[in-house]
Amino acid sequence: MSGGLSGISVGSRSNVWGINPDGAIYRFTNDDATPWHKVPGGLTDISAAADGTVWGVNANHEIFRYIGDQ
Repeated sequence: MSGGLSGISVGSRSNVWGINPDGAIYRFTNDDATPWHKVPGGLTDISAAADGTVWGVNANHEIFRYIGDQ
């Protein structure tokens, strides 16, 4: 990941997400070689839950939900 994160949310140690100042979304993989994986889309705010659910808001104030396969 180039640059840094402007926001991060931790639902559990296996459910960590972040967004950068440009709104790009990243998921922490716990892989030493590539610890952050870029996820398609763009958000201005993000929140992760312990059950793997991730909520986000984009620049148009639309709400999104991601339910992953933890």
